[in-house]
Amino acid sequence: MKWNTSIEQTLIDGHHHVAGDSTIAEARARAAKSRTHSLLDVVALSDRPFLGQCWVLSADELHRYFGSKTPPKKAIDAGAEAFLKKLEDEQFVAIIAYTKHLPIAVLFAGKPPG
Repeated sequence: MKWNTSIEQTLIDGHHHVAGDSTIAEARARAAKSRTHSLLDVVALSDRPFLGQCWVLSADELHRYFGSKTPPKKAIDAGAEAFLKKLEDEQFVAIIAYTKHLPIAVLFAGKPPG
């Protein structure tokens, strides 16, 4: 998702994008019935990996996993697959990408319930 002023607002934008013409509540209900999983499963942000919440990587974690406290999108794209394999079921993550030390995008990803 393209960055929009804060991680919270970017998540809201992502919900609207996934819901399309439906309300977020309608899209969540439809997903629950069909047992599909998406960004709509993310309802809370966290600074640590908790099941069912979206873990927003800190600057130190970004550095540990992607080589920089402000990694560019290319670095995230290069390392995302290996990083995501480490997640447990029902773990979601938000990885912020930067250009010239300014946030430009967020990768929301995770593993739905097994």
